[in-house]
Amino acid sequence: MTMMLRHGLFEIRLLFRRKLTLVSATVMPIGLCVMTWLTVRDAPPENWGSLVGDRFAMLMLLSVFMTSMTIYTARRQSLVLKRLRTTELTDAGVIGAITMPVVVMGVVQALIYFGFCLYLGAPMPAHPWLVVLGMAAGVLLTVAAGMATAALSKSVEATHVTSFPVLVGALAGLFMVGSTNSGVATAGVLMPLLGPADLLAKGWSGFGTGPVPITTALGSTLLWAVVFAAVIGRFFKWEPRS
Repeated sequence: MTMMLRHGLFEIRLLFRRKLTLVSATVMPIGLCVMTWLTVRDAPPENWGSLVGDRFAMLMLLSVFMTSMTIYTARRQSLVLKRLRTTELTDAGVIGAITMPVVVMGVVQALIYFGFCLYLGAPMPAHPWLVVLGMAAGVLLTVAAGMATAALSKSVEATHVTSFPVLVGALAGLFMVGSTNSGVATAGVLMPLLGPADLLAKGWSGFGTGPVPITTALGSTLLWAVVFAAVIGRFFKWEPRS
């Protein structure tokens, strides 16, 4: 455990040496804060749950997902994963050390955004435990999506293609969940990464937020967790893909 934490801290320092990652880690939450201030700072209290949930999904998709799939692919192709397996770290320890920086980044970004929303006048969450559950599930599910995408990618450049299904599905879901039609909204929640966002929205503004029941959000989260785990189990490799 100590060695995993030590390497995880090293990965955090390494992660933020990359200018693209540093920009993603800082610009995304700042950009969302500015967008929220410009567009919805006077939103009524009952609307804040959906607003925060949608922007949380956007943050996870454009920052955590893109960063995690790039890191896993780059570390595998540069033989870092293979070399780490020759150390005292277990396989789970290797994955944990590589994953730690992205999880930390996602949690910090989310907390910054939530704090800014409260500063703007958003009400306190109705069910804080559900907000925490939605945030944790969202970060972990997004990292799993990045790892699954990396497992299907032969190179970092190839991730621009292999990430397309998750990106398109999640972005489509963001538009659909705002529909007043329950069928369309349900289809939106069933898209990748939108289940945790709906859990977070219901935790913030109450179980009645949106036309979709909480069981659908839970089911969507579990469904995609199983899908990503199956892809990782089937296609993940420790050595470079040819």
